[in-house]
Amino acid sequence: MKVTVTGSLGNISRTLTEKLAAAGHEVRVISSQAERKGEIEALGAIPWIGSVEDGDFVKKAFEGSDAVYLMVPPAFGAPDYKQFTINVGRNYAEAVEKAGIRYVVNLSSSGSPLAGAAPLTEYQNLEVWLDALPAVNVLHLRPGGFYSNFYGSIGMIKHMGIIGNNFAGDINMAMSHPADITDAAFDALHTLSFKGRNVRYIVSDVRNGKEAASLLGTAIGRPELQWVELSDGQLLEGLMQNGFSRDVAQHYIVDMGIAIREGILEKHYRENTFEVVGGRDFAGFAREFAKAYQFSQ
Repeated sequence: MKVTVTGSLGNISRTLTEKLAAAGHEVRVISSQAERKGEIEALGAIPWIGSVEDGDFVKKAFEGSDAVYLMVPPAFGAPDYKQFTINVGRNYAEAVEKAGIRYVVNLSSSGSPLAGAAPLTEYQNLEVWLDALPAVNVLHLRPGGFYSNFYGSIGMIKHMGIIGNNFAGDINMAMSHPADITDAAFDALHTLSFKGRNVRYIVSDVRNGKEAASLLGTAIGRPELQWVELSDGQLLEGLMQNGFSRDVAQHYIVDMGIAIREGILEKHYRENTFEVVGGRDFAGFAREFAKAYQFSQ
């Protein structure tokens, strides 16, 4: 089977490519970075170098594919991430339709079904363009917050001795290990056993901030590590200082934190997560985190 994978060699796409190629599938990998060409070929895949913002390029890359794995790249420095997301989503949908692809696995998000309602008024639903296509079998994967997002807190831990977000430490977070997302995507693409419109939630573990801080702190040899509730303004400023555009920081991170703080996301999970996959618990991830922490500057 011929599968096109978007997302270059990111946390999910790299491993997904490896698994698909090892299973005998012909895999194309779209990347905007020409220097990734050799790495992609080393995985047994075919590199397609170009931008997913270029609709003509995406159409050519999808031609002849039996199935595609879609994700919107994390362009965190984009001044208008909303428009970027809209452009990419439309390009994907048009390319799927033109190529006559019948199977799509889409990396969505836990915020997608809540997009447009406060506090996620500027958040974009990554699913609407695909759901509008006739005769296409679509599986939307809706993960919780990525475990790997905690790597972005290493500097805060090392220099300030704290970890936190804009919600209290006793509020639960539904979280996902990227490997659990990869497994779900691979199973779907390898078997093509889904029909019509489908949603699968991926929740590897549910922990509150205090528990996360305790597990991470113990793993890195800093058991005193505390979760600190930041103000919305503090979080926004910190993100912008670390290279996020104001648009991305506000609408995709700060606003999501507000949705978690107000119980909106937890309510959605409680009422909608009928089919949930994921089994790599946060305690196991803490050991992975410790290795990254050890070798970070």
